[in-house]
Amino acid sequence: MKIVAHRGASGYAPENTKASILEGLKQKCDGFEVDVQLTKDNEVVIFHDWSLERTTNGNGFLKDQTLTELKNLDIGSWFSKEFKGEKIMTLKELLEIVPIEKLLNIEIKVRHGEINQIEKKVIEILEKSSRLNNNIIISSFDHRVIKKINEINPEIQVGLLITAGLLDLKNYVSNFNLYSIHCGAEFINKINVDDLKEIDIKTYAWTVNTLEESKILASFGVEGIITNYPDIF
Repeated sequence: MKIVAHRGASGYAPENTKASILEGLKQKCDGFEVDVQLTKDNEVVIFHDWSLERTTNGNGFLKDQTLTELKNLDIGSWFSKEFKGEKIMTLKELLEIVPIEKLLNIEIKVRHGEINQIEKKVIEILEKSSRLNNNIIISSFDHRVIKKINEINPEIQVGLLITAGLLDLKNYVSNFNLYSIHCGAEFINKINVDDLKEIDIKTYAWTVNTLEESKILASFGVEGIITNYPDIF
């Protein structure tokens, strides 16, 4: 079972930062899950929230800021003064520090109804870095994004993010060409994991932070868990 660091080792360092990625490497995780969004000037950056207030000294929506403006923000002090001066990373910068042998799950974040073609930018960056088909999964809660990626290049490994129990999971996933399902741990059961295995789709569980829960999920046969604390496992 793979141990994937959620926004890096975010239990020990500010999420989605260089510090959290380096801490995850130190803890020998099998891979990383990070979030990406588009800036005002169409740069792909690593950031989770729509707005800046929770994890930076800025305010307003990320989409309304240029990369230069975002680079002036402190993304570490909210977590601890030890991380003062941490900066928002671009996807290009992230790819420079995540070894190719580590799994990288890139979650594309898009607001409901928003069409900004971020998936094309992400694919373009991955192609230029020669990482597109090397330990990469692109996932999203916006299933239209996943469908678009299937249409652009059906060979790209994609994961469908789900935060509910679906009435007919096998029928629903047949609408996509999927590598994996990424589901809230509370919605995962052995029947669904087995059903997905039959059609060669892997299951990842999030966010798993206790050994007890991980053992249950391991008994179900999940491919991996996404956790804030890689070292626990």
